[in-house]
Amino acid sequence: MAFPSWLRVVWAVYGCLLPRVVAAAVDAPPQSDAAPQADAPAKDSPRRASPGGAPPGPTTAPSHEAELDLLTFYKDNYFITGFTRATEAKFQFSAKFDLWPNRGQHAVYFGFTQKSLWDIYRTSLPFRENNYAPEVFYSYFHVPGRYEPKPGCGFFFERVGIIHESTGEQGVNSRGWNRLYVESRFACYDPAYRYAAFTLKVWAPPIGKSDNADISRYEGFGELSISVGSDRGRGWLGDWELAVHARKGVQDWSVGSLELDGRWRPRYGDFWRFTPYLYAQAFTGYGETLLSYDRSLTTFRVGVGFTDLSTRSE
Repeated sequence: MAFPSWLRVVWAVYGCLLPRVVAAAVDAPPQSDAAPQADAPAKDSPRRASPGGAPPGPTTAPSHEAELDLLTFYKDNYFITGFTRATEAKFQFSAKFDLWPNRGQHAVYFGFTQKSLWDIYRTSLPFRENNYAPEVFYSYFHVPGRYEPKPGCGFFFERVGIIHESTGEQGVNSRGWNRLYVESRFACYDPAYRYAAFTLKVWAPPIGKSDNADISRYEGFGELSISVGSDRGRGWLGDWELAVHARKGVQDWSVGSLELDGRWRPRYGDFWRFTPYLYAQAFTGYGETLLSYDRSLTTFRVGVGFTDLSTRSE
């Protein structure tokens, strides 16, 4: 049988290619039905993320610094009450926001404190008075870490700021003043985090006090605070603090104020850092609140308090 010329050409090409295809199939390694896997890295080579976006291995995961606490407590936070209408409930909320987040020894904060008297012994439960105190201040901490003092004695921080304090009302209940102040603290800590601290705060003659022009006669130009306690609860007493705050008016030696604060809680450990404290406060003298700045009062209240390490160091 005679074959067409084109068929003889196809047969010749097929005869040349077939042996090569068979040889390649014999030499190729067997393949499984599983999906192909990327080549494993060498034992001593670092793992890298694949082009497809697989997460990097643990040896190359980027290291992230701990987040900064931007919003923290500032002054004491508490809810306390007396047992008569003359010593109604009193609570204070105080917090600060870090305007210049960093891990150094310099800080700029916006702080806000509200102190209120709440007459819970009346049927309508009226708020008798509210005092609002926004402020901006700069702090320099002598120890890195700010709230992690090392054992020993020394200056803890210096601070300068401006504060506005008022009742937020108009008319006969309007009270307020603005102060530029400086503050310094000297503290001693032992390895068990027991401490003694001395804090002096002084302010320039206030401005914006038209509703209470004589307030400096009763509040003076500064405050001295002395406190002792333990802020980690490692001793058998748990967490505790006793603090005395004294102001001296400029009218005469009989005018001023003295406040004693005490707080305590059992030894719960760091996991219960925000557990409420038993809190007690005794006050005598002038200026417990703005409406009573020119009247002498003596009060005693008990209740609960809230704090954290930043508050203990404030």
